Amino acid sequence: MTLVIVGANPTVARAAAALPADVIHVQLPDAPALDLDDLQARGTHRIFTVDYQDRAAFTSFIDEVLHPLSPSAVVSLTELGLEPAAAAAERLGAKGVAASVVRGTRDKLEMRRILERKAPHLNPAFAPGDDTVAVERLFAAHARVVVKPVDGAGSAAVALVERLEELPQDRRTAATLLEQYADGREFSVEAMSSGGRHTLVGIAEKGTTDGFVEVSHMMPPPSLDPARHGLVEQAVRETLDAVGLTDGPSHTEIKIDGDKVIVIETHNRLGGDGLADLVLLTTGVDWRRAALGWAVGEGLQRETPAAAAAATVFFTAPPGRVTAVAPKPSLRHGSIGLWDVLVRPGDVVQPLRSSADRLGMAVLTAASTAECVAAVAELTALPIITSRPAL
Repeated sequence: MTLVIVGANPTVARAAAALPADVIHVQLPDAPALDLDDLQARGTHRIFTVDYQDRAAFTSFIDEVLHPLSPSAVVSLTELGLEPAAAAAERLGAKGVAASVVRGTRDKLEMRRILERKAPHLNPAFAPGDDTVAVERLFAAHARVVVKPVDGAGSAAVALVERLEELPQDRRTAATLLEQYADGREFSVEAMSSGGRHTLVGIAEKGTTDGFVEVSHMMPPPSLDPARHGLVEQAVRETLDAVGLTDGPSHTEIKIDGDKVIVIETHNRLGGDGLADLVLLTTGVDWRRAALGWAVGEGLQRETPAAAAAATVFFTAPPGRVTAVAPKPSLRHGSIGLWDVLVRPGDVVQPLRSSADRLGMAVLTAASTAECVAAVAELTALPIITSRPAL
C-alpha cells in the first residue's frame, strides 16, 4: 500500500517509518527538511514539495504527480494539511476523511451550527461576528463572551470580553465567532474512529492561563471521576457522530461543570502539545503511528505503559528580556523526561498571546495521578526562566 502524508514533521515521519506501507511525504517548499536516511523504514519513502495551500497548484500536483502513483490513502496530522489531504483523497479516489467532514471541524462556526442541529445540549450560546442582532443578544444574555477566529488554532487571537462596547470593530466580521463563556474544567480527548465506532484513547486535563493559552496537560485527568468520565465519553461520541467523522483520529476539547458538558472544538487529527507522548507513556499506544496507520488498515496496538501518569508543562515568563535560565531540576515528585527550553539569556519574551509564545516544555512521569499533580505543581513553582521588562 502507498500512503500519502501531507505536512509531516520529523516526529511524524519517524512514526510513518514503522508502518507496513510505502510513504509519500508532501511538504511545503519552505518546510524544514525531513531526514529519511536513518529511519529504517519498512517501505520506500519519498518526498515531494508543493504549496498545498495553493489550490490550483496542488490540484495540478495531484493530477500530474500523485495520480500516476496510485496511492491507497491520503492523510495529514497538521492543521493546515487537513483540508488539502481530504481534497487529494477525494480527487484520487483514495482512502481519507471527507472534505465536508474536515471543513465541519476546521470552521468553528460551521461546527457550532452542526451541533446546534444535531447535539444542541453540547453547544454554548453563540453568534457570528457579523450578525449584529445575534451579537447584541449574546452580550445581553451572558456576562462573559469568548471571541475567537473562525479558523483559528493554537489559542491565537482568543479573547474574553465582558461588554459589547469592548468588542473591537475588527472582530465584528464573518471571520469571528463569539461564544458564551463556559465554566468548569477543560479536558482534551484523543479518540480513534473505525466504521463509525469511536474508541477513547486518552483524556488529559488542561491547565490554562486567563488568556486561554495552555500551560499544562495531565493524563489521566486528576479531577475526572468515573461518572463524569462517562459524560465526557458520551459527549465526544455524539460530537464525532454529528460532524460525520467515521474513521481516523480525533482531538476534542471540552469543558465540564458539574454534569454540564460543553464542546469547545473538535479536529480530525491528534492533539498537539505533546499529547501523543502522554498517550504513549500512560496507555502504551503509539498515538502518532495509530493516527497514520488506520488509513493502511493498522488497528490500535498497545504495549505495556511506561508510567501510571504523565504531564507536559510549558515554560512562560513575563514580557521583557531573559536574564537567566535554570538548569533541569531534580524533583521530589515524579521524574523529568523531555526538557526543552527555547530561549537563553538576552532573548526577548513576547506577551503570552498564543501557544507560539511559550518558551519551552518538559514531560513528566509519575507513579500515580496524585504524584503527577504534585510534580506539576512543584515544577511550575520553580523560576525556570527569569526575565525583566525591556527598557
